[in-house]
Amino acid sequence: MSLSMYDVSVPVFRQILTALSAVLDKADAHCKSGGGDERAWLASRLYDDMQPFTFQVMQAINHSAGAVAKLRGQDYPRASGLETFAGCKAALKEAIGALDTAKPADLEGTEDADVVFETPRGAMRFTGKNYLLTFAYPNFFFHATTAYDLLRHHGLAIGKRDFMGAVQLKAA
Repeated sequence: MSLSMYDVSVPVFRQILTALSAVLDKADAHCKSGGGDERAWLASRLYDDMQPFTFQVMQAINHSAGAVAKLRGQDYPRASGLETFAGCKAALKEAIGALDTAKPADLEGTEDADVVFETPRGAMRFTGKNYLLTFAYPNFFFHATTAYDLLRHHGLAIGKRDFMGAVQLKAA
């Protein structure tokens, strides 16, 4: 059996977004126990010209749930309410819920579909497969990793297993 567009998108995005949500639980608990300042962490950047933590969460959502919606011919609203860890978690939960509504049949045939991604500099035109594999994926992993790295930079005790979340093992 070959891999489908569904197989290489929804489960992967869901896994990492769920893991990011669990990492946010740890960050929230750490800050509430006096180990950090939530507002400072949410506004943090690794370098002055980078976007803050909340932007990283928003873009991880846009390039996962938003990408699947785009492949389905739908719009996905830009994540909002990211001013707190709870707000970030709520947006992640909503994105995971949106991914859960996608069925394999919804993405069938989208590998060759025309996908247009609008930017301030103009439209980017892709096939569905190229949009997913060369644009959505790299952006998704960049922003999810940057969010993780910002929390780790603040001293949150997380590791690679926290980033990866629950991997799908072969049944015994």
